[in-house]
Amino acid sequence: MNKLRISVNDLAWYTFHIFIFVKAFTGPLTLYFPYIRFLPIAMMILLLGYKVYTGVLKGEKIVLLIVFFMLYVVIGIVNNSLVGSVFGIYIFVPFLFALFYSTVLYERIFFDNARFNFFYFLSCAAGIFYVNQFGASWIGAEQEIGGVTKVVSRDWISDGMMRNPGFTGTSVSSATLIIISCTFLGFHLISKRRLISLVTLFAMSGYLIYLTTTKTTMVTLGFVFVLAFCSSLITRYTVKITFLILTLFSYYCMFNMNNVSTGMLTNTMLIRIYQTWPNAMLLLENPVQYFIGKGFGSIGVPTYYFTPAEANSADNMFVYLYVIFGMASLIFAFYAMMKFLYFRFESSKESKHFFIMTLVVLTGGITSNLFEASFYSIYGGVIIGLILSYKTRFKLT
Repeated sequence: MNKLRISVNDLAWYTFHIFIFVKAFTGPLTLYFPYIRFLPIAMMILLLGYKVYTGVLKGEKIVLLIVFFMLYVVIGIVNNSLVGSVFGIYIFVPFLFALFYSTVLYERIFFDNARFNFFYFLSCAAGIFYVNQFGASWIGAEQEIGGVTKVVSRDWISDGMMRNPGFTGTSVSSATLIIISCTFLGFHLISKRRLISLVTLFAMSGYLIYLTTTKTTMVTLGFVFVLAFCSSLITRYTVKITFLILTLFSYYCMFNMNNVSTGMLTNTMLIRIYQTWPNAMLLLENPVQYFIGKGFGSIGVPTYYFTPAEANSADNMFVYLYVIFGMASLIFAFYAMMKFLYFRFESSKESKHFFIMTLVVLTGGITSNLFEASFYSIYGGVIIGLILSYKTRFKLT
């Protein structure tokens, strides 16, 4: 009798699937089973613990990363609160899980995944159309979990139009899942030379994202469609230059605190540039905090729950990291950017797929909080993990 054997890599893959499934159906699932949201996170924590354990036994430098994170938990406790700091590092779990298992997940996510993405594209589309026609009981519903009131699925209005979350928890999550699944399906259709199907897919995706009123994702979808017809070389340089410019732009805006606007702005991008990003830097109260950061729980969701007077969504991964880690985040961003600019694949097809998906995920991290956005977080962890593990060559490509 053969024994059923499941490797750690298989467990990581199943955990990824469970996480995506729970987040894709957050609305109806957590409305009736509120604690199911913690299942994939618990599995991720166990797998991260295994990774740390084996890393320590092998003498890897992973222990230094753990010490670094624990230090910022302590800093977060000093500057904020115990529960806020712990919740702050809890938010990083999906990203760290994907980062540590990036090689395993990349091989399974980027290849032979058409059925997986087709299922989530259709489920997301069904959710958006259903909510658009009938509404849903999970939108605006609240639950009390651990003494904290949590909204099941956000009820937002933008320019008089509902920001449709479909079956997910937010309109941003819904739009993100659409563009990610659309991009992967687009790769499949291009390989099969089905141009009409490709155009239909992107047109439908554009309409679905329109219903979520997520403007940045709509613009990114347009870029993806154009790059789908470009060569691998043009795609690689376009994505690298675009992300470099967006990174420099982010740092310029966040440190430009003299240009903060207190007026009533309606454009969400202008709100980020003139209010959200520079105001986030004002959370740093003294030169020490500007240098070392304020620790976990200082920005984003934890502030809305535990320090509402200082609540700031960040809406930018560089802003988010700087408030938490200070200058250490700047050093990391510089190192990661250098690795990214030198990064390449030998296969032009694989290179094109990777860089287009990088455009989708990392540009999303510029206009939303990558670490707190479920789908951006886990796909971003895979992409950044792959980039960081790349052995840099001294030739810009």
